Amino acid sequence: MKLSSILAVTLAVVAPAAVDAANCKTGLHYCGYVLLRRGNYYNQIIEALKKADKSTSSAYVNHSLFYCTGGSNGNIKYQAKCSSCVDGGDGKSDHC
Repeated sequence: MKLSSILAVTLAVVAPAAVDAANCKTGLHYCGYVLLRRGNYYNQIIEALKKADKSTSSAYVNHSLFYCTGGSNGNIKYQAKCSSCVDGGDGKSDHC
């Protein structure tokens, strides 16, 4: 029982740091599906698409290109809809 309590406290302390580490890197472009793999970006993607007056369909969510403006939440801005969005790899911009 004590081990599970220690594990729960450890996860509560470590989990926020892991989420921060998953933020996008300022100045890079990301495909929607890559942002979704990095962290909890769904709501930010939807908001960015709405702000740009674009569809919020799964095609736009997954295959649009977003620019990471940074900040504590890893803010993003819609850039373009790709017919095929390509993951550029760690530390590199994605592209259409």
